[in-house]
Amino acid sequence: MQNSKQTGLANTNQKDLENKKQQDLENKRKAWIGQANALIPLLFIWGAEWMFSALVDFAIYWRDLDWLKQAAFITAVVASLIQIWSLRKEFRADSAEGARERSTGLDGHAGARSNAGERSGWGHPALLVLPGAMLIAAVALLEAIGAVSPLFAPVLRAFILAIGFVQVGLLLGRPLVYLGLWLFALSALMGVWYLGYSGVVLEGMGGISLILSGYMLRIWGR
Repeated sequence: MQNSKQTGLANTNQKDLENKKQQDLENKRKAWIGQANALIPLLFIWGAEWMFSALVDFAIYWRDLDWLKQAAFITAVVASLIQIWSLRKEFRADSAEGARERSTGLDGHAGARSNAGERSGWGHPALLVLPGAMLIAAVALLEAIGAVSPLFAPVLRAFILAIGFVQVGLLLGRPLVYLGLWLFALSALMGVWYLGYSGVVLEGMGGISLILSGYMLRIWGR
């Protein structure tokens, strides 16, 4: 009888521990989503740039509008830099607020340590831009030195974006994983059978995917 009670108590403790771990993961996910919300404008900016670039690629068949693509790219870069600068200011404000909380006493110090623990998964949201910026720079360099044919560049960019969706989706939510898998499959299909249309289709679908991911983050962050 005593062994049965001990077994039941052990099972209860194990369930409580699993529930606590699940709750901790959910709290971290919410914290990461809150941090990633700062990047929503960047997703919308580049989603719009990709979609506009796809429209220009389609219109190029009738008129030479390549300068429009360059202008849109430069505009997106400038808008992104402005947004990143605003994140820097936000980071300073958060740091100042954290310092005030630590100065309130032991309870404030514990709260600050809790917030720091939630931040440890990603760090400041602006740091999330760094891997993407490196990938963009890498693709641009490969195109510039002729290592990647302009015909294959849209497929490469779409593959990188799809992998990024899956990686981030593993932390934030399954819909992003599904979005990445769908874009990966579409990129493979276009690369094998419809390479000549990959610039229009993949840039357009990639832009829509970026805007959709930003919309998902906005909904999750409410």
